Amino acid sequence: MKDDLVKPLGLQPGRKWYEQPIPLAAAGIAAVAIVAGGAWYLTPAAKGPTVTATIDAPPKPAPPAADITASTKPAASTPALTEMEPTGGLSDLNGEVIIHDPDHDSPVQIASLPEPGLYEKTDQGPLPRVGPNGLRPLDAYSRPGISDSSQVRIAIVVGGVGIDADGTNRAIDDLPGEVTLAFAPYGDHLPAETTAALRAGHELLLQIPLEPFNYPQTNPGTNTLTSNATPAENLTRLHWFMGRITNYVGVVNYMGARFTADIGPLAPVMHEIGERGLMYLDDGTSARSRAAEVAGTTTPFVRADLVLDAELSAEAIDDRLNQLRAIARERGYAVATATAFPITIERLAAFAKTAADKGITLVPISALAENRS
Repeated sequence: MKDDLVKPLGLQPGRKWYEQPIPLAAAGIAAVAIVAGGAWYLTPAAKGPTVTATIDAPPKPAPPAADITASTKPAASTPALTEMEPTGGLSDLNGEVIIHDPDHDSPVQIASLPEPGLYEKTDQGPLPRVGPNGLRPLDAYSRPGISDSSQVRIAIVVGGVGIDADGTNRAIDDLPGEVTLAFAPYGDHLPAETTAALRAGHELLLQIPLEPFNYPQTNPGTNTLTSNATPAENLTRLHWFMGRITNYVGVVNYMGARFTADIGPLAPVMHEIGERGLMYLDDGTSARSRAAEVAGTTTPFVRADLVLDAELSAEAIDDRLNQLRAIARERGYAVATATAFPITIERLAAFAKTAADKGITLVPISALAENRS
């Protein structure tokens, strides 16, 4: 009984596998198979329909030419049509089928090196400026977007990028290029991370810490612009932030309910932003903000309609996205801000995948800036 339990299935104990008797019928079948196989191998293949299927997954793009020219350019792409080119009729169907995977489209890439005429060298870093020919950083570093007002457009800006490496990488990789990324100025790896974001096609904004009402108990960070500082002091702080990254289209407030409610300190800062060819995004967190009034006709301006993740749950974020969609359908466009939390990125990625099917066009923030041209 013990031998029956331990012996290999189909083998008799005491014999090796090559000592097992081969049944006559099995041997005959094996011989026929060998002869048939040889005949098949030696016989030329009959002429008939042949089709070659090719999946056009593009290789990982090399650093774009835009890194040299500072112009916005799409990466080299492969054929995007699913197509069959037969060489004959139905009786002689030969050709190639190209299977296109839209999930592997080569992304639009934005220049990651600043154009020489669009910055000035200072002790605080390279500061953006309008070029000799009137070209603004807002124009040079914007992502090509659909600005047709007949379409229902939504712009989403995800902030807090550049602080946490995992969150930054998820935002860059998981969100489509139409989603704008707002970088915090305090990150340790900003050059590499902004380059990755630009090459993935994301427009960039720079977050500027502004004074909240209960400052300094609530402190946005070093060099926060405050209401009691002189205009010169605030501009020095603003320039410190501006020199932290390059190739961004504008700035967005981080906190700042008190600062944006006071025209006195806000006006020179807003003027400087416009003079340097940038836009300003009001993140929509303060009902007292007078940023739109101060921006006037000199600084391209956008105000967000909603903060998507004030409550961090999938259900709450989805509800806010539904509200955003409703605003966009009623007005023709809508703008939202969010932070690069894992659950936020997850829900935004899911929303983006179905946006087009629901009649929504995602656009970069620059496409909705007033006084854009």
